[in-house]
Amino acid sequence: MKTRRLAFIVWTLAACMAAGAAADPGNDASAATPLPRIDGGQPPRSLCNAQAAQFLIGQPYSPSTLAQALTAAGADTARLLRPDSFITKEYMRGRLNVTVDTGNQIVRVHCG
Repeated sequence: MKTRRLAFIVWTLAACMAAGAAADPGNDASAATPLPRIDGGQPPRSLCNAQAAQFLIGQPYSPSTLAQALTAAGADTARLLRPDSFITKEYMRGRLNVTVDTGNQIVRVHCG
């Protein structure tokens, strides 16, 4: 009886591992590319003035948007955040976040 139970457990674990490997996004060649992120090319100053980049809200996102936002805010770095983005939660005073909606319109500009 113990042998059957052990065989069942081993078989179940093997099936779960195989299913997990098949669903692993790391194995998917079409995995999403990293989000755009730029820096000012200067040593970090930990400064960010999001108010100065608020003019971007309502504008469509384009490749030059992050550079415009970075310059306007005087931030160390800028990154694009989409609704489906996985983001880190650490607060960085010198980082500007440019958030877009599903239509690629800028809806929020904030530091952190």
